[in-house]
Amino acid sequence: MPEAARDRKIKRPDVVLLPGLDGTGILFRPLLAALPEHVRAKVIAYPGKQKLSLSEHARWVIRQLPAGKVVLLAESFSGLVALSLLMEAAARIREVIFVGAFAEPPRPLLLRLTPLASRAASLVRSTPSFLLRRYCLGKDATVAQLNLLREALAAMAPEVLAHRLALVGARHSFGKAPFTVPCRYLQATEDRLVPSTCANWFRQRFENFELERLPGPHFLLQARPRECAQAIAKIIRICA
Repeated sequence: MPEAARDRKIKRPDVVLLPGLDGTGILFRPLLAALPEHVRAKVIAYPGKQKLSLSEHARWVIRQLPAGKVVLLAESFSGLVALSLLMEAAARIREVIFVGAFAEPPRPLLLRLTPLASRAASLVRSTPSFLLRRYCLGKDATVAQLNLLREALAAMAPEVLAHRLALVGARHSFGKAPFTVPCRYLQATEDRLVPSTCANWFRQRFENFELERLPGPHFLLQARPRECAQAIAKIIRICA
C-alpha cells in the first residue's frame, strides 16, 4: 500500500456519520463517493437486531467515537440520537450537522400510530416505488437509488424498525439549557416527511445555529450527494 494511502487510513476522520431510520449506514454510499478525497468520514451503524433506547443509541456511538473532538453528522432519526449524545458527551463534539432532523415527532399523527408501528415496519419494507419517490427520494429517483433504499430496509429486523418508528413518534426530553456546540442544519426544500418548521426547535435551543436549504427530498444525502458533500466539506473547512 502506498505511504500516502496508508497515512489516510491512520488519520482520524474529519466527520462521523450517523444513519437515518434504517441504522445500517448503507445509504451513505452515494455521499461517501461524492466527498472530496481530503475529507475523511467514519460511519457508525447501529445494531441491526437490538431494540435500543435513545440513550443506549447514544452510548453505542460514544464508545466508537475517535479520540478528540469530532464533527458529527446526524441524519433524520439520528438527530434524536445526537441530541441524547450531546446531553452526555458534548465535550466530544466540535460541531454537529443535522440533516432533515427533528427533536419532536415531525408529524403529530405519529403519536396516534405508534401502537401500529410493528405493522408499519413491514409496510415500509414493501412500499411501492412511486411512494418512495414521492416521500423519500424525489420524483427523479433512479432505479439504483430505489434499490439502495430497499437494500437498507431489508438489512434490518422488522421489530427493530418498528421500535425506531415508535421512538420517532414519542416525545423526548433534552433538558432546558441551550446547547453550546455549534449547529448546522441542512434542510431539504421538498421534504414531505419532516416539515421545515422542525428546524425552529434547533434554532431556539442552539446558541450557534445556521440553516442551509438545499433543493431535494427528505433523503437529501442520497438524492443530492454532490451538493451535500460540498456543503459538508465547506462546514468542515470552516470549523477546522
